[in-house]
Amino acid sequence: MTVTDQQENSIPKGKSKRQRWLLLALLAVFLAPAIAPWLWTPDSFRNKGGLVEPPRALSSVVLASPDGASVELKSLFGKWTYVYFISGACDAQCQQVIGSLERVRIAQGKNARRLRLLLIPLLPEQLSAVSQVRLDLPEAVVLGVSAEEKDSLVSQFLLDSGSPLTGESRIYLVDPLGNLMMSYPIDADPSDLSKDIGRLLRASHIG
Repeated sequence: MTVTDQQENSIPKGKSKRQRWLLLALLAVFLAPAIAPWLWTPDSFRNKGGLVEPPRALSSVVLASPDGASVELKSLFGKWTYVYFISGACDAQCQQVIGSLERVRIAQGKNARRLRLLLIPLLPEQLSAVSQVRLDLPEAVVLGVSAEEKDSLVSQFLLDSGSPLTGESRIYLVDPLGNLMMSYPIDADPSDLSKDIGRLLRASHIG
């Protein structure tokens, strides 16, 4: 019998079990903030949005700010982010969607700072016009995408129910780790979005 075997045999079985349970409890405490979003299932939380299963890790692409500066998509990770693509002029419906998303953000109270609205015009010539949104909604982020980067960006958001280029526009939710995890139709009830994100913010400490 080795020294290690003697040491293991010298530990009372009851104490060994307690040590294992303590280790599992510590792991749960430290890992819970990271895995909470993936434990959030339709049955347990009755979410209103469509889940992306499994959550899809987004690759970074280069976006452009209204003043011409380059911005890496990955630099925006770190907050829960609603992504809304604008394929043409931001008409009345577009403005309504943006206003609703901002109200959803504000409705989270002290957690509002953990939530961001990212608006991405898909036509370079629309970037300047859409950037005026920031006058009314200074917390919103408006970034354009070049023709060279557009396919690389929007292909990551393709869903069976539609995409920014091939179907109905949608609202997308990206978690603070850069994973696409939910989407909503643009006519979704804002109260549904508010309930979903409120539960996620309470369930997770990331972001």
